[in-house]
Amino acid sequence: MEKDAPNRFKDWYNELTPEDVKLPLDWKKLDNMPFQKLLVIRCLRPDRMTVALGNFIRQVLPLGDSYMDMDSKNSFTDVLEKAIEDSDPNTPIFFILSPGADPVKEVEKICKKNKIEPGKGFFSMALGQG
Repeated sequence: MEKDAPNRFKDWYNELTPEDVKLPLDWKKLDNMPFQKLLVIRCLRPDRMTVALGNFIRQVLPLGDSYMDMDSKNSFTDVLEKAIEDSDPNTPIFFILSPGADPVKEVEKICKKNKIEPGKGFFSMALGQG
């Protein structure tokens, strides 16, 4: 990259949505190889992986749009309440969070509404960062 066309790759890197732009030179062939393009985006612009992965799912998976849009019309509380209906002591709910996300208050509010007591039917445990 650095040897062949550093400025063209720099321009691609500086795009607001590089996942939607063809890569320079022969790398543009990766538009026909979505997984390989995803790998390049992961290496060069990891900050764009959420959007790029969504695009990948929409393009590659059968019914990919329905996977991506499944709960888009529901609030977080609606989705959480449905998840609680599906959970039991043998099927817990795990949250995989992005930085800044904090569902604890919503979970506690729903538990209170459903008379689920902390320490008995509801256990909160942070597993990240230390």
